[in-house]
Amino acid sequence: PTFPIPASLQELESAPYNLLPYPNDFEDDDEAARAESFHKLIRIVEAGNRSLISNGLGLFEVPDGEEDLDAWNDTERIQALYTLVRKSDSLAPATRTRLVKALCDAVHGLSEALANPGAVMAQTQQSNDGEEGGVGGANSFVVSQSFRDAMACHIYMLFTVMFLTESKEKLGKSLNAGTSSSSSGRGGSKSKSKSSKSKGQNTEVEDLAASRAACAEAMHHASLAMSEHKSRLWRRGVVDEAIVGLPCRIAYQMLESSTGVIARKASSGDAALQMIAATVDSAPCLLNTVVAALVDLL
Repeated sequence: PTFPIPASLQELESAPYNLLPYPNDFEDDDEAARAESFHKLIRIVEAGNRSLISNGLGLFEVPDGEEDLDAWNDTERIQALYTLVRKSDSLAPATRTRLVKALCDAVHGLSEALANPGAVMAQTQQSNDGEEGGVGGANSFVVSQSFRDAMACHIYMLFTVMFLTESKEKLGKSLNAGTSSSSSGRGGSKSKSKSSKSKGQNTEVEDLAASRAACAEAMHHASLAMSEHKSRLWRRGVVDEAIVGLPCRIAYQMLESSTGVIARKASSGDAALQMIAATVDSAPCLLNTVVAALVDLL
């Protein structure tokens, strides 16, 4: 299905996407059934990732005049991604970790397929040479619309997971600040419970940092791939600003949390800056918007 970048996640329940909050076969009679339903959705995504790694760009190439009846990024996969991303904040920690890994693996796989089209590009060039008398070459190869849609879909889903993570982190910091200030006047009570709570918070912080780093790495890989191979991704290298702008949009939020050396590392601030640089390289037309956003962060 065609995947224009929506204005909000909930817009995916309207045309042209027409997704549902949950698949029709999603079972949530009890917690066990609900957990198994989420695991089933994760398995759909992971199985698709294995096909992507094995077949690369060949998954998206359909001979002229034929309909793609077995699309890789089909409605089942998009629906699974939507439900998982939409409910990512309420997923069990292990399930959410699997979701983040599956999304990052998919974005890495798509970026790698774009960078190394291999046999697909060779076959396309041979076809073009035969039809056009040898005119074209490597610069004339452009990926299929189904690949562009898959790339847009997965970058948007990764962006949304990162956006929800950054928003949750920001809210957590403000709540912690309020809690610490209100309890500062109370003297040493229940030090053991405080210690156990502190350990739990440290584990959560470490898991969050690992998740942010993995997402930032995948988004950076995608921004570099779109920058270096824009003429392969879009005809005549005319970029889709809604897609290439997604890494910048999340980078701004990451930089808001990058105050100080430790916070900069925890929030992947360096990766955020690299994502912005790659975006400006691929779409110089966004330079003024980027500069204005960065100035606003100062």
